[in-house]
Amino acid sequence: MSVHVRVITPIISTGLVQASDFEGILDPDDTLDFTELDEGPASVESGYDAALAVPDTIAKIRAAEAEGVDAVVIDCMGDPGLVPGRECVKIPVLGPCQMAMSIASTLGHRYSVLSISRATHASFLRRAREYGVADKYASTRSIDIRVANLRAQSDLRRERLLVAAKAAIEEDGADTLIIGCTQMFGAARQLEQDLAAEGLDIPVIDPVPLTVKLAKTFVEIGLSHSKYAFATPARLRAEERPAPPLTAVGSNG
Repeated sequence: MSVHVRVITPIISTGLVQASDFEGILDPDDTLDFTELDEGPASVESGYDAALAVPDTIAKIRAAEAEGVDAVVIDCMGDPGLVPGRECVKIPVLGPCQMAMSIASTLGHRYSVLSISRATHASFLRRAREYGVADKYASTRSIDIRVANLRAQSDLRRERLLVAAKAAIEEDGADTLIIGCTQMFGAARQLEQDLAAEGLDIPVIDPVPLTVKLAKTFVEIGLSHSKYAFATPARLRAEERPAPPLTAVGSNG
C-alpha cells in the first residue's frame, strides 16, 4: 500500500529546509512532499514564534486533506497547530515532539531532550505534562546554537550535543535521548556513535524520520486521532453543512 505524507515546515521559506532533506525516509512507491508557510515566522524558537506559525499551519493542514494527502507531519518540535489542526481534519496529523516523547517513554525509564536553547526548557516540560509522559521526563539540556546556524556550525553542534547528552545521562539520570530540534539533520546517529565510543549505549531519537514513518503506519492500519477528543469546530461544521433546498414562491392567484 502506497501512502502520501506531507511534511509541513511551519516557517516561511528561508532556504533552511530542502525537499532533499526528506529523501529516503519512506519507500519509493510512497509520496513524501513538504511545504512551508506563506505567512509566519522565519524560525520557531519561542512560544511567540510558534503562535505566529499556527494560522497558516492550520490552513496547510486543511489544504492537504482537501488535496487527498493521507497524513500530515508538522516539522517542528514545538508541534505548532497540532491540536487545532486535528480538530479541522480527519486524516492523521502528527507532531514530532509528541511522537518522540511517547516513543522515548517506551524505550527506557527516563528521557531527556537536547534542545537549541535554554529558553525552550520550560516548554518541553509543559509538553511532557500535556502529552502524559512527564513521569519519565528527566530534563532538557541545550546546546545554545540558533536554528539558522545549526548546519553551518555542524562541528560545534556535534561537540555541544555530546556534552549535553553526557550531562543528561550522568547528572539527570536519562537513559534515552531526543534531538530537540527538527533541523539537526543526521545528528541522532552521529551522537549515538559518539556516545558508544565512550561506552554509553543510549538510543537517540531523530524526531522527523520517526514521525514520518509513524504517519505511514497510521495510514496503513487505518488509525487517526479521535474526533471525540479533537471535535470538528462548529464553524467548520456549519461550512460543510449542505445548503437547504430552494423553496419555490408560488402565487395565490
